[in-house]
Amino acid sequence: MLQGKDIKKISELKTDFTPRWFEPEYILSSLKCFSFSSLCKSLNPIKMKGYSFECIFSILISLPFASIGNVNRLTNSVLSKHVEAQKDVFYRFKNNSKIVWRMILLLFAVKFRKLVENNCKQVAGPRCLIIDDSVLEKTGKYIEKVSRLWDHVTNSYLLGLKLLVVGYWDGTSFYPLDFSLHRESGKNKEKPYGLKKKEYRKQYRKTTRKSGTHSHLRAKEADSKKTDSAINMIRRAISQGFKVDYLLMDSWFTCDAFIELVKSFKTQAVHLIGMYSKCKTKFGFSNDMYTYSQINNLLGKSKRCRKLRLYYKETIVEYNDIKVKLFFSKQGKNGKWKVFLTTDTRLGFLKMIEIYQIRWTIEVFFKEAKQLLGLGKCQSKDFDAQIADTTIILIQYLLLTLQYRFEHYESKGALFDQIKQEVLRHRLDQRLWGLFIELLNIIEILFNSNIDENEILEKIFSSEKACALLSKVLTDEANIGHAA
Repeated sequence: MLQGKDIKKISELKTDFTPRWFEPEYILSSLKCFSFSSLCKSLNPIKMKGYSFECIFSILISLPFASIGNVNRLTNSVLSKHVEAQKDVFYRFKNNSKIVWRMILLLFAVKFRKLVENNCKQVAGPRCLIIDDSVLEKTGKYIEKVSRLWDHVTNSYLLGLKLLVVGYWDGTSFYPLDFSLHRESGKNKEKPYGLKKKEYRKQYRKTTRKSGTHSHLRAKEADSKKTDSAINMIRRAISQGFKVDYLLMDSWFTCDAFIELVKSFKTQAVHLIGMYSKCKTKFGFSNDMYTYSQINNLLGKSKRCRKLRLYYKETIVEYNDIKVKLFFSKQGKNGKWKVFLTTDTRLGFLKMIEIYQIRWTIEVFFKEAKQLLGLGKCQSKDFDAQIADTTIILIQYLLLTLQYRFEHYESKGALFDQIKQEVLRHRLDQRLWGLFIELLNIIEILFNSNIDENEILEKIFSSEKACALLSKVLTDEANIGHAA
């Protein structure tokens, strides 16, 4: 039972919820599925002047599903009559340095995996860990740990924090497992972290963090190398029992550290697939050492993959005494070569591309989390609040994924009854997506040979207007196809 001063039960908020993605009853049932009360029992000693962890946390999780963007809007909305706690209670909750947010997110992710394994049909496809980062833009220069960051999507410097995420693809769904927030020091010593010295001196610094605590380690992590942080997160995921076939990453992360990492796992065979862009690195090939450009020239004539309409070459080379496979791919005879590296030397070109395309699920995650759940919009000056807000949003994304998974894939026995309709829809979706890729290829050839389809897709995903227009076009075409 809740204490007298606690926020009233979340079920009392039902009448004022705005139906959006799902009803409030689903939030309650989802939290129950995750054994939310049991999880919170160990955290209930952390109280904000008498209010339990479970109550405040459940309200914060529910906000976007009530069309409320933040705590301030909650206190000014009709829902405020159901909540006894004032906004300062929620702010203190987020600023609390005693809460182990990394453990909470990982517990939710592990529970999600068990729910899916116990209630859904197992998928035979590859299981992947995916690494990527995204800029969380901020407006305040005095926010703790904020810095100037280079955003390769907009090709400009932005004020903010860099969010590094390790997520899991189980064959059907992508969901986040762990994250870290980083800042960049910059090369100009006159501008530490891209800020004027006066701005940097005024930046908020929390002095109450005790050395060795989780809060202190997260703050220290902001200045660590992203590769080191990613390796630690991957090791934690493997230790929690996540079965992984492939580790996927783009050219920003593919390096010898991750190659050595996947080779170090003894309990399961994990392979790496990543784009590669380090021009000066030399590989062992034909009893000599060459760069990948030199190897590409030595391989001679390329083959053509009819299904993907790509030209490609492939070969096995040695890198730091480890055998890896290099793939060279381009669109059209005049296209720009892209290089892929994998530690799975048995893979053919088509299968490698099919697996690597799974990496796009993390791009979709970033887009949906920012647009639907407000990822990155927290402007609190306390770094602990930034960690708390990001964790809560990632847990909200887990709830959304669970609903979509159960209601659209495995639940209610609808899959068997609608199998013919789903096959037709899948084929239509494939044709529409193929048409879209062809249009991107035409744009690349006609307007700018230096921009490939991946870069165009990144720009589309980062633009709300472009996403809306694309969604409308594909929906209209799909409706026409179904009607026909």
